[in-house]
Amino acid sequence: MMFILKKFHMKLSIKIEKSKQITLLVFILSIIGLITIYISVKSVKPVELKINSIEESMNGMLVKINGKIDNIRKSKSGNFYWTVNDGSNITVPILDNKFKNLDVKRGDSVEIVGLVTKYKDELEVMPKEIYSR
Repeated sequence: MMFILKKFHMKLSIKIEKSKQITLLVFILSIIGLITIYISVKSVKPVELKINSIEESMNGMLVKINGKIDNIRKSKSGNFYWTVNDGSNITVPILDNKFKNLDVKRGDSVEIVGLVTKYKDELEVMPKEIYSR
């Protein structure tokens, strides 16, 4: 009987050790996966485009546009909407507080990196970064 218990205890110990090894391996692979995702996201570069080349199939794409601010409109909710022109116009909604206090005016040149989005059947560039030029 004692022999059977010792043998069972050894098998159980081996299973526990394998379980710990598997858990450690899964943890390490998860960390490697997260690091890979982080590097991939950081390495995504915006596509520099003319405004007239932005089309509906680009919805969600990270783009960079350059142009002049033709119009600045403030909504009742306090959001700003810029019309940016490089020969063609596109709306740039300024919804993020970090952009609301930028010192820009009509006629200023800007570089905008953002996501192409569609709102009320109109394409827009939702800014992630704005540079005054």
